[in-house]
Amino acid sequence: MLKKGLSLISTSQIKNLGIVFFLRILGMLLAYGAMMYISNMYGAAAYGRYSISLTVWQFLVLIFSLGLPNSIVKLTADYRYFKEGKPQNQYLNKSLKLIIFSGILCSFILFVSKEWLALTVFKDSYLIEYFKIISYFIGFGILYFFLLEFIRGKKKFTSFSIFQNVLPYTILIPLLFFFKKYNFLESNIIFAYAFSLSILALILLIYYPRKNKLKTNYSYKSIFSLSLPLLFSAAFIFISNWTDIFMLGNMVSKKDVGIYNASYKLASIALVVINSINVILAPKISELFSKGKIDEINTEVQKATKLVSLITIPMVLVLIIFSTQLLSLFGPEFVEGKLALIIISIGLLFNALSGSVGQILSMTNHQKTLRNFTIYSAVLNIILNYFFIKSYGFVGAALASMISNIFLNTICVIYIKREFKFYTFFRF
Repeated sequence: MLKKGLSLISTSQIKNLGIVFFLRILGMLLAYGAMMYISNMYGAAAYGRYSISLTVWQFLVLIFSLGLPNSIVKLTADYRYFKEGKPQNQYLNKSLKLIIFSGILCSFILFVSKEWLALTVFKDSYLIEYFKIISYFIGFGILYFFLLEFIRGKKKFTSFSIFQNVLPYTILIPLLFFFKKYNFLESNIIFAYAFSLSILALILLIYYPRKNKLKTNYSYKSIFSLSLPLLFSAAFIFISNWTDIFMLGNMVSKKDVGIYNASYKLASIALVVINSINVILAPKISELFSKGKIDEINTEVQKATKLVSLITIPMVLVLIIFSTQLLSLFGPEFVEGKLALIIISIGLLFNALSGSVGQILSMTNHQKTLRNFTIYSAVLNIILNYFFIKSYGFVGAALASMISNIFLNTICVIYIKREFKFYTFFRF
């Protein structure tokens, strides 16, 4: 059956997908190694603080990137905007200027609000040092995200995957060992992460076109008309996925936050295939849409969803059957997250089986529709988290995550069917 799914994909696509998939798996193994080291060496409470800090980092990078990384993928993959290794107008230079300004602004805002965020929002004085460290490096994190998506738009999928999945941990893990050996403060675990991405941001500048002084204008208004809807879509998807961490950080112990986040990270294995395929699929959809080839988009999506489904289903079964053994790798106290792991895995499986709905909408000028759907999902997730966490703790957060995931993917599938006349979900 898997062989039949692969036969629908070209040799070059299989090669690209194989490389991306391998590098993502390698990156996940390195990430889990870092997680296990932190949780075993520092305990669940410290891992909980690291999880909160990492979520704050990711949220700020997403917001202050202004949706520009997502729009850069779309524009760079479109031959009308980027051709023969060169931008065809000023969209790239102007976007970079906005990224740099926004990164500086983000750094300042976080630095002055670190005490309020740690003491009022998360009620933990230890987090002040974590947030101070983040404030020093967050601008580089924003630049890293922007440049990473630029090389994806250029269809340099191997470079993209190495910089996204492998290199961060090849810097992070040695730093973690070094800091522990010499008894550095606990907060240096977030320094190791932030420093790693900052170094990579500077290295990624080698991919930025040097001779890029074009007279052809691309207005800031045009940039924002594309990027802001994508920003809101990405932000509310993030909120929908990570509301649980923020609300758990406020409502339960840091130990429970750490246990829940370990469960969520393990369950995220269910998304490894679809995320790998999306690296390649998003620029392809943008290219086909710019040429009006909707039928070919349908073909690409169908064969991608089939491949995703055939690999993801057995992966989720392994997660469910061996949930206790997998969680125990992080330490005995993490086994408490077994039920949460199972619930989240089911929700993310539905995500994978639904197909690349977000990529389709964002790459076909339906970014405003995606924004609206993600707002509905985020609001639902916040409401469910509030009531479920109060009653069931982190298991309630898992339930809220599963329900909102299913809701968002369902309405996207229905809309795509109405708009493009094809279903994205897996069909036997």
